Amino acid sequence: MKDTKSPKVQERRVTTRVDCCYPVECELEGQRFPGSVTNMGLGGMRLLAERELSRDTTLQVHSKEPGWGSLAARVVWSRARAEGDDFESGLIYRDGLKELENSWVKAALQHLGFESSSLYERRRTLRANTSLQAQLAVAGRPYACVMRDLGLGGALVETPAQILGIQDRAAVTLEVNLPDKQVLFAHVVYSRLLPSGAQQHGLCFDPDRHNQAQARLVEGYLEALHS
Repeated sequence: MKDTKSPKVQERRVTTRVDCCYPVECELEGQRFPGSVTNMGLGGMRLLAERELSRDTTLQVHSKEPGWGSLAARVVWSRARAEGDDFESGLIYRDGLKELENSWVKAALQHLGFESSSLYERRRTLRANTSLQAQLAVAGRPYACVMRDLGLGGALVETPAQILGIQDRAAVTLEVNLPDKQVLFAHVVYSRLLPSGAQQHGLCFDPDRHNQAQARLVEGYLEALHS
């Protein structure tokens, strides 16, 4: 019996979309600006940046990994975040799936722990709600905190009081209280005050391989706790 499906239908696959925190550099009309990818897959990505982007604008998104290059993406929506002064934008890639197979997006997903065989699974979010005690160091000064959420490449931590002067994109370290102490290097993506007076901080882990390996150790520990 002949297969009556068209090639386009046969090739249509639902790709994995994962929440993450991946630093990038964007280029638009000759100007460059920093951003963080907070969700990505082989179909598109969500970008967090300091500027709003016009719909249907095409920009280049550069990986910060040496030699990984850039890819072209088109803006399909852009809006201000509920907290903070940043903007979120939804992007779709200008290249086809075949070209993306060799792009930095696939390399980044594999860098975050995905194998090629898992890049075409249904959309999913890999995050773990936690209450793990930790210590956040800002400009060398330590602050006790609780890790509220851990995902691919980033974490949400909460300090009992406001950290005065903390700025977005500030470099920080996060020391996690495990049987074997783990120190993660990160930068602040956003901070927000809670009605209780506590402050939450969204962190993006630095993308070097050693740091990502440390983060996966923390994830493995949390998975063991919840299994």
